[in-house]
Amino acid sequence: MVKDFITLKSGKVNEYLHHIDVKAYGYQRMLSVFLAEFDDGSVLFDCGSSLDIKKILRYFKKNSVPLSSFKYLVTSHHHFDHIGGIWKLYEELKNHNPDVKILTNSITKELLNDFELHLKRGVRTYGDLTGIMKSIEESAFQIIEPSIKFDSNIDSLEVVSKFHINGSEVNLIIFKTPGHTPDHQCPAFIKDGKLDFIHFGEAVGTIYHSSKLITLPTSMPIYYNHEKYMETLDNIKNLNPLKAGFGHFGLVNGKKNVRELILDNESFMKKFRKNIIKFYQEKPETKYVLKNMRSILTPRTDLSLDDSPVFNGILLAIVYGEMITLGYREIPEDELVYYKRYYSL
Repeated sequence: MVKDFITLKSGKVNEYLHHIDVKAYGYQRMLSVFLAEFDDGSVLFDCGSSLDIKKILRYFKKNSVPLSSFKYLVTSHHHFDHIGGIWKLYEELKNHNPDVKILTNSITKELLNDFELHLKRGVRTYGDLTGIMKSIEESAFQIIEPSIKFDSNIDSLEVVSKFHINGSEVNLIIFKTPGHTPDHQCPAFIKDGKLDFIHFGEAVGTIYHSSKLITLPTSMPIYYNHEKYMETLDNIKNLNPLKAGFGHFGLVNGKKNVRELILDNESFMKKFRKNIIKFYQEKPETKYVLKNMRSILTPRTDLSLDDSPVFNGILLAIVYGEMITLGYREIPEDELVYYKRYYSL
């Protein structure tokens, strides 16, 4: 049964963790965020765009989650659809808890406050569905350096913060996972000596299928870096989480199923890249490459493409992003400086 290995609906999935479908762009199964509710504080992984914040606040109210309980808003990466509304949520939560922090790395912080070019790119694909972004005050942030330790030995992992639920300790850890973007990080929880949950964000592709353990690429321009992405996948293979969240979309249950998706994404990314090279060599036009790639990409989703212009935009973006990494298309000069700086860190 599908429900045994992937959670698609919003709701509580264990004693502390909630999966929330924010219905981004007006569609179901487009964006997941994750709420962790402990005896001594709450944590949110990602929050969606500014258009999604009201829906998240309604979920908190419906599930009796006190706004004063939030200790951290944790980011996966700077893209508007994942944390573009964090300024708005932070302003609301700090009215109830002045000590709430945005827990992130220095690159995400910089990109959150230098968002104009990123948002302009988003508008070209998603129109007015991007919402708005605003600069965030310095005091809102708690900056950490994500861990580069990927080890099945849980005791060796670096703990960022500790929480408690029903007498058990739960440790928050954050992994450095560049590739989809240079600032990408994966927050996770350790409980009872096991990696209980990890939010992959877009470090392990996307899931747009409700009944098969298959992935699509996350090669979005302009910051996608194929070599770093594959390096991250190789690191992630050392982890054995019981549950894994995907920004797009859902929560996967069981070590075996999570590993199957990691290996699927690793294998498919190689095939994806190989075919883009093949079609580009046949005819070096984006339109031609996309047309031929669609027959490879669309069987990996059960979403209706005819009803989702947003999804058609996503297909174009992931093909174009891989073409950039192959040198077939160029990064605009005004953003190339950021690409070089961030990936050289």
